[in-house]
Amino acid sequence: MERNEIIDLLKLSKKDLALIEKNEIDLKLIKQQYDQIMKGTNFVKLRKACVLNDGIIKIEKSRKEELIKTQEEYCKSNDVIKFVPASGAASRMFKELESYLNSDSESLQLGENKYVKNFFEQLEKFPFYDDLNSVIKNNGLDIITLKNEENYKTILEFLLTEKGLNYSNLPKALIKFHAYKNEKRTSFEEHVVEAIKYISNSDGEVNLHYTISPEMKKNFEDENKYLIKKYSGKNKLNISFSYQKKSTDTIALDMNGDLFRDDDTLLFRPGGHGALIENLNELNHDLVYIKNIDNVQREENLLLTVEYKKLIGGLLIQIQKKTHEFLMKLEARVNKKYLSEVIEFINQELGYEFTWDDNLSDEQNENRVVTFLNRPIRVCGVVVNEGHPGGGPFWVENVDGTYSKQIVESGQVDKSNSEQERIFKTSTHFNPVDLACSLKDFKGNKFDLTKYVDNSLVFVADKSQSGRELKALELPGLWNGAMADWITIFIEVPKETFTPVKEVNDLLLDYHL
Repeated sequence: MERNEIIDLLKLSKKDLALIEKNEIDLKLIKQQYDQIMKGTNFVKLRKACVLNDGIIKIEKSRKEELIKTQEEYCKSNDVIKFVPASGAASRMFKELESYLNSDSESLQLGENKYVKNFFEQLEKFPFYDDLNSVIKNNGLDIITLKNEENYKTILEFLLTEKGLNYSNLPKALIKFHAYKNEKRTSFEEHVVEAIKYISNSDGEVNLHYTISPEMKKNFEDENKYLIKKYSGKNKLNISFSYQKKSTDTIALDMNGDLFRDDDTLLFRPGGHGALIENLNELNHDLVYIKNIDNVQREENLLLTVEYKKLIGGLLIQIQKKTHEFLMKLEARVNKKYLSEVIEFINQELGYEFTWDDNLSDEQNENRVVTFLNRPIRVCGVVVNEGHPGGGPFWVENVDGTYSKQIVESGQVDKSNSEQERIFKTSTHFNPVDLACSLKDFKGNKFDLTKYVDNSLVFVADKSQSGRELKALELPGLWNGAMADWITIFIEVPKETFTPVKEVNDLLLDYHL
């Protein structure tokens, strides 16, 4: 469709076009997003759940020492980085407290507002208690008196709003998560402490990259300076930041199917964490670990986490090495017998179903093998499912009839199809977001990660803006459709490595105290 046809179809004004140009979004992409919202969520076609020995590997004790050594040797002399999406605000974490603060109710009697009641009963246990106490004192009040007088809303105002700590408007990364004998640590710092233990090189250098929101740049830079100084004795922290690109923002439609405008301005919404594939694509490192900002452990509980980080990385390094060796030999032209060895590797070690096609020539089969192997690789930790929400590992049918291993979210499954819903419910493991990724090819060149995204796997969701309903578009999730065409290996990791803080009272769980 030509430019003018798109402008007419979407009823774009000069003001709209100026905003689109400012955000550096191609007009054809706007049309594509419009079509995707009109079509709705493109569901995946599940074949079966990945389970142990059929899509999921359990690392045997006999392999652990070798894999750990592989990872440690690699990290001594190679650039490894930890990538942490950290732009999300902490507002969801304090949702229940916000709701109470904004309600008419003052009561916290037994049976009413149990969540908020539990929060105040154990207020002194939270790692941010001392900061909260100080800011209240600085305003001429006393936190204990306020609590005894059941003046809970005043305390919450000092915790959540600009009147005090402003926690509702801070990113989760800058919330204090853990209290130690002589210090309190944010989740930002806990990620640094964890990274030091498994990706330091021989000179003690540690690389981390956080994606953040532009509004919080100074807050993060201040925290960064503090941490660089704090850990400068043994380690050199190389911490970098990036923002989610405006060019990855998406349009929304109103309930009549027209572009949604707020105050006569075309609405663009952040495209979700899938947009971060652009940020990942700009890293110049080969081995990248990915973990969510809210999944951190106390330092004394890190032993198991660090062990499995090294195991995941070690397995990735070994697979990458074998894959690259095969590709180099294939480039030098090899015989059919050697191709059989490569196909066996794909089937046995990568866990995919790949067969020799007798209807094709040797050269065509070789091209199939090269295309299959010459891709980004990821090793994903998965945890036994004990009722946690979130995506899980599945065998998915591709458009060409082949099958691939994917992390699939509930929203990607057609629940109106009873068979698809049944398969989804058979999942034995879920995705805690615990990945090690290889981003360079066998010649040392960076892959263009945007070429391995399944752009059809968008989410369309009902949202609201300024009290009006809208249809929103989210890009394929970072570890879902954004990595759909990667070589994927799932390994089982212990549940102890997954201790997320989704809401504030999670900080009262034993493993965070």
